[in-house]
Amino acid sequence: FLHPKPQGIIILLMLVSRSTQLLVIFQYRQNPPKHFSLRTMTNSNHAMTTATPPSLPFKGEQSRHRPPPESFRCDEFLETRHYTSSDNEDEENISGQAVMFRCSLPDSDETLTFKCLEPSCGVLIEKETAAQKEETGEVDPFFFDSGYTLAGKTGFQVWPGSRLMVEAITFPNPINDCPKLIEWQKKISSGARVLELGSGVGVVGASFAHYGAQVLLTDLKTLVQNSTQPNLKRNAYPETFSELEPPSWLPHDAVKIGKGWAASTAVDWNIHLKEQIDNFETVVKNLDAIIASDCVWLLKMMEPLFETINCVFERSRHAKLLLSFQRRDTKEGNNSVNFTTVDRVLITMQRRGWAVDCLAWRQINKADPNEVFLFEIAPVKD
Repeated sequence: FLHPKPQGIIILLMLVSRSTQLLVIFQYRQNPPKHFSLRTMTNSNHAMTTATPPSLPFKGEQSRHRPPPESFRCDEFLETRHYTSSDNEDEENISGQAVMFRCSLPDSDETLTFKCLEPSCGVLIEKETAAQKEETGEVDPFFFDSGYTLAGKTGFQVWPGSRLMVEAITFPNPINDCPKLIEWQKKISSGARVLELGSGVGVVGASFAHYGAQVLLTDLKTLVQNSTQPNLKRNAYPETFSELEPPSWLPHDAVKIGKGWAASTAVDWNIHLKEQIDNFETVVKNLDAIIASDCVWLLKMMEPLFETINCVFERSRHAKLLLSFQRRDTKEGNNSVNFTTVDRVLITMQRRGWAVDCLAWRQINKADPNEVFLFEIAPVKD
C-alpha cells in the first residue's frame, strides 16, 4: 500500500494506528469481564439478593444500592436516512440506518431523543425495546477525522453509566436516596453550572438541562459536530423561545431545554482546557459541578481525564465531580496493560488526594450482572 507521495504515507500511518486500537478492543472482547459474586443481605423488612458493592470500603454501601426507578424508561428505534440522488431529484435513495435512543422525563409524558451511530450497550432493561441494526459493512464516516479514535467512536452510543446518572439525579427517591445524592438532585434542579466531559450523544447533559441545570457539554470535535450539538438542537425548545437570552457564561449558541440551558464545545483531554474554552478562568471558577459518564475504561484515557478534572479543581471555588462508570475488569485484572478496573480508578483518585463517596450503584441488567457506579469526587481542602 506504500505510496510515493507524503499523503500516502500519512494514510498508512493512520491505518496502522487504527489497527492498534482495533487490536485493543478485540483483546477486550476476547477476555470478557469477570462476574462479581452475589450475596444475600437481610434487613428488618425483607431478604434481598444483591451485588457485592465496590471493593474499597464505603460508608453505608448497601444502602446506596439503587434499582432502576419504574417511572424511568428508555427505548430505541431505527430511522432510515434518505438522500436525493444528484442525478435525479425525484429518485430517493437509502443511505443507511440511524439508531434513535429515547428516554423519559420526570413527571412528563414527553421524552428526549438522541441520534446514535450504534445501538446502546447494556443500557436497556427488561421490556424496553432495543434496535436491531443490520450489519451493512458501512465504513465509519469519521475514520480519518483529526483526533478521532476508535475509543472516541464509543461516544456515538449510550452506556450504562449515563443511565444511572440520569436516573439518580433526575428521578429522586427521597425515602431511600442518601443525603448527598438528595443534595445533588436539588443542586442540579436549581440552575447549577455544570461542565460535562465526554458527553457523547448528549443524554446526560440534555437530561440535566431539562431538569434545570446550565450545562456545557464537551467531547472530541468529531463527536460535538456530528452528535452532541445536533442532538441538543433536536431536543431544544421551539424557535418561538429563541428570543430568550442564555446564561452569559455559556456559548452564544446555547439552547433552551426544559427548565435549563445547554451548549457544546470541542475539548480534547490531551490539551489544556485554557486553550479550548472561551473565558476559561471565569467559567471554571464559578462551576458547581463536573460530570463524566463511562469515560475511564481505557488506561490511556484515565490520566488525561483526571488531569483535566484536576485543572478545574485547582481553579474552582467549590466544584465537585459526579463520575459514573461500570465494572469492566478483564481476566488480567489490575495487571491489564490496556483496561482499567474499579480498584485502579478509585485508588488513582485517592492518591491524588481526592475524597471519594459512592452515591448509588446497581447491577447493569439481568443479562450483565456487573455493577455500575455513581461516585462523588472532591479535592480534600487543606
